[in-house]
Amino acid sequence: MVAGQTEDVMMDSVQSLPTVAYVDSETQQQQRWSLPSPPEHHTTEDKGERRGHEEGREDREEARGSQKLERVSQEETKKDGERRKNQDGVLISPAPDPSPPPPPPSAKDGGYAWVVVLVVFCVNILVAGYIKSFGILYILLVEYFPATPGAQAGWIIGLLIGSRGLLSPVMTALTVLVGPRRCVIVGSLITAAGLLAAIPAFSIHYMAFTLGGVVGVGLCLSETPGYLLVTNYFLEKRPLANGIRAAGNPMGGIIFSPLVVFLRQEFGLQGAFIILAGIMLQLMVLGSLLRPFGQHEIMIREEHRRRLRDEFGITLSNDDLQKKTEATAKAKKKPLDFSFLINPPYLVYLIMVFSMNFAIPNALLYAPVHGRLIGLSAYENSIVSAYISGSDFLLRLVCGWLANKSFMKKSNFFISGFLLGGVGCVLIPLCTQLWQIMAAATLLSFCMATFWSLLTTLLADQFGGDAMPSTYGFFRMTQGVASFVYPSVIGLLLDVTGSMLVPYLVMGGGLVLTGLIYALQPAIARLPGAKITLE
Repeated sequence: MVAGQTEDVMMDSVQSLPTVAYVDSETQQQQRWSLPSPPEHHTTEDKGERRGHEEGREDREEARGSQKLERVSQEETKKDGERRKNQDGVLISPAPDPSPPPPPPSAKDGGYAWVVVLVVFCVNILVAGYIKSFGILYILLVEYFPATPGAQAGWIIGLLIGSRGLLSPVMTALTVLVGPRRCVIVGSLITAAGLLAAIPAFSIHYMAFTLGGVVGVGLCLSETPGYLLVTNYFLEKRPLANGIRAAGNPMGGIIFSPLVVFLRQEFGLQGAFIILAGIMLQLMVLGSLLRPFGQHEIMIREEHRRRLRDEFGITLSNDDLQKKTEATAKAKKKPLDFSFLINPPYLVYLIMVFSMNFAIPNALLYAPVHGRLIGLSAYENSIVSAYISGSDFLLRLVCGWLANKSFMKKSNFFISGFLLGGVGCVLIPLCTQLWQIMAAATLLSFCMATFWSLLTTLLADQFGGDAMPSTYGFFRMTQGVASFVYPSVIGLLLDVTGSMLVPYLVMGGGLVLTGLIYALQPAIARLPGAKITLE
């Protein structure tokens, strides 16, 4: 009896002690202390039942905690496995990144676009170098055929400049249809063939056909793709790129003018033709580097797709690439748009050609003729041509840079060049010394720099870059028509007057008139049917 009572008292004492319960939650574990409960008398059966309930509750809480730990452990193991797979290159698609993938880079104004500018710059050195040195060749041919009148000798320059311009729409269409690489390579072969065919030198008419007509076709086919490619490859930096491209023309004059004199003295006229033909074959190497812009866009998109796949695990379909290819194919079916021939603001460009082309490029080509009339030697004449080309080179870079910086409106820049060039043309025949000719020719160089560095930029800005095969092609075609006639007219004026005063006065007046005609374009843009984007 005593033993039973003692056991009950001990059990009551244990139950009266404070108990601890652990509550598990998702964020924390909290301890809760129970207050002492008043002593109660329980039977052995009640105590056992209570003890069983408490043990069951503890088991359930322990089970829930184990399940939670197991779930967290499985998630950590899965993440570690994904990371290990990514490092080993087995798993390509990681967890989705909430940030959007980077957009495809622009195909314009960077990268291979600058390679294209450099290649076109070099092409222009060879093409324009031959043309700008033709004033020296003109004198050499007149000496070789001394009985030739000036009007007939002018046919050589007329065929050279005329065919180079008249066929421009055809060459732009060929560039779109067959690509720039093939055009430049074929043009190089035609140019070399014309120079080699001129070796027999049968007559002045034969030289006009070979050195003027055949070579002119080859040069036109070689240089036209460069104008279109630079416009396609650039948008925001287009004025600067065109300035660099156009700077290759005067650089060719710097190199070729003394080169032609040297080759004539060392190897004779026929030997000079052979060496010049070999130089012109280098156009094939340069042409192979002219990547078509459509192909360049496809390469940029493919590179972007590979980057998205390798770095972000995103795989894009070929739909966009196929659409771009189809659009390019459709564009090739219509290389020329004849609706520009009834667009009044564009007709301003075609009208001003007939006044401008008296001086560009004849003012430069006939400068050595004036130098010979005042007693300058062939070497001094080559210095004049080289200086005009050098100042033209620097001014084209400056004009392109200023136009890109929006120093002033490009159209106003364009007009000022014609006005200053007209003044320079009037001053050249009044010069009697070498330094005077060089000073007056600086104004003429500024005119040529503004014209050639801004022409394609203005056409692209006002009528769209996609329309360049039409707008530039028709402009050059009209220029070619005028170029067939004007050299012979200038030669006729030289024969009648015996000096270059009247020809240069006509050329200077033509440049001033050109500036005034172009200044009327904003007013003409208000006419019905006018389609143009003005600054």
